[in-house]
Amino acid sequence: MGIQKKTTAVMFPRPGETCITALHIPPMGPSDVLVSIEYSSISVGTERWCLTAGLEIPGQPPLAFPHVPGYQAAGVVLEMGDDVSDIKPGDRVFSRNCREPEDFKGSWWGGHVGLHVADGRSVIPLPDKVSTFEASSLLLAQVGYNGASKPCVSSGDVALVIGEGLVGQYAGQVLHHRGAHVIIAGLNKTRLAIASKYSADEVFDNSNGTLGEFILENYPQGIQIVLDTASKNQTVRLATDLLARNGQLVMNGFYPPSESMLDWHWLRRKEITLYCPDSRTRERLEATLRLIETGHMEVQELVTHTTPASYAPDMYRMLLDPSADFLGIVFDWHRE
Repeated sequence: MGIQKKTTAVMFPRPGETCITALHIPPMGPSDVLVSIEYSSISVGTERWCLTAGLEIPGQPPLAFPHVPGYQAAGVVLEMGDDVSDIKPGDRVFSRNCREPEDFKGSWWGGHVGLHVADGRSVIPLPDKVSTFEASSLLLAQVGYNGASKPCVSSGDVALVIGEGLVGQYAGQVLHHRGAHVIIAGLNKTRLAIASKYSADEVFDNSNGTLGEFILENYPQGIQIVLDTASKNQTVRLATDLLARNGQLVMNGFYPPSESMLDWHWLRRKEITLYCPDSRTRERLEATLRLIETGHMEVQELVTHTTPASYAPDMYRMLLDPSADFLGIVFDWHRE
């Protein structure tokens, strides 16, 4: 390949631990590209579950360790295979992950890896106005875009987003762009302050009152849309109480088995429409890119920590600290 035989990667060697390691780069196939990653972004909730061995996906075995996490990165193409004709060296692309080394034993997602050998058909070229820094958060931004695109929205509809994390903020931005009056509710004052600037028309601090009382006092007829990112039965139950008849509920979190039981009577009694968005598609990733390009989705402003990839152990320790204050976390692969 002529570049180098190993690359740097973030790895969870065992539950609760993070290290920086060197891994072999797999050989390139004719349809592959080699991408030098500039930035990769942490998906806070999902990667915390991975780190603590708490990720439960029905029908799939438990996550094996060691584990190489991450599923969103962006950088510059260095090389292409012989069958790649629509990408050239120097192109900036989003890369979800990379190929697993042939000698790796464990579970592989492969986002937080310095050099990506990836199928050229899977990477997405970036518009000139979208930086690799912004694009490194693309997949999680698409999760918010996907959920916020599901409900029907009329101008002025009230949309409550439960959860002030990244998915909730991205969803709030898209709902606002579609014409809704957006309320984001949460507990973290720093995140709510960011939401009030970029993601919501108003915010509600759950530590200063009861969300249900606030909504019923200000919107006694109920609201049209609730988008839940908290992934809790209790918030889903609250959402159905706050929705108006014929309201719309978007379950935009990842609901582990312990939180995945839903009483259909909650929905039936108000004839609520339920949306259950899942994962990503290239079409939605490209649509999200267009919103970032046109300034209708803010990404960089939601990042509170940008660190060299070598600081990954510190960042993941922060994820496990209930008192830590953060929102978006981005690894810069060109800083020491």
